[in-house]
Amino acid sequence: MLSDFSEKEIAIFNGLLDLIKQGCNPYSIKVSDMAKAANVGKGTIYEYFDSKQEAISKAILFNINKEIESSFNRVKSKTCFKEKFDETLNIIAENTNNNLSIFNTLFSSNGMNDFFKYLIDEDYYFYTCASTIDLMLEHLLDVGYKEGIINTKENKYYQNIALLSSIGSFSMYVSYRRIYKDVSIDEAKEISYKLLIKALN
Repeated sequence: MLSDFSEKEIAIFNGLLDLIKQGCNPYSIKVSDMAKAANVGKGTIYEYFDSKQEAISKAILFNINKEIESSFNRVKSKTCFKEKFDETLNIIAENTNNNLSIFNTLFSSNGMNDFFKYLIDEDYYFYTCASTIDLMLEHLLDVGYKEGIINTKENKYYQNIALLSSIGSFSMYVSYRRIYKDVSIDEAKEISYKLLIKALN
């Protein structure tokens, strides 16, 4: 998906994302601001996109897919199932605690609905995003099989749900850490891991 765009398009996306991370409301950004941030002429924006909304929408999707691919590479770089699962949780914690996270910024801004229909129409990019997440889950499970950590009696759907549930429980902990002040992040990671192992054996 990332290779589907030209260098100019990627420059425009990165310029837009820099503006958003600096605190600009994405729905108030002018085409002239976009061009300046990307170091291109204003007319160049319209050479590649029909509207400002299209450019911002594709920038959002580009960044989400880029972050997912980067996360998958981080997980793959680890050597064993436990390390890979821990790295997945580390990524969750980093995104949740990062006040400049593109996800936090975008979804807390007013006007997301202005772009929602357009984003829904981008089926190919959503499919690519979902496919990469599925590949990451499959990678984790495959390593678990090879190490003898996962019992293969349950079907793939059950195993995916178990994995997603354990990751989701950790995500909830990170989001509401003020409630669980007596639980350290390492303890929360270990609990999520234990839940996963019990569910898959």
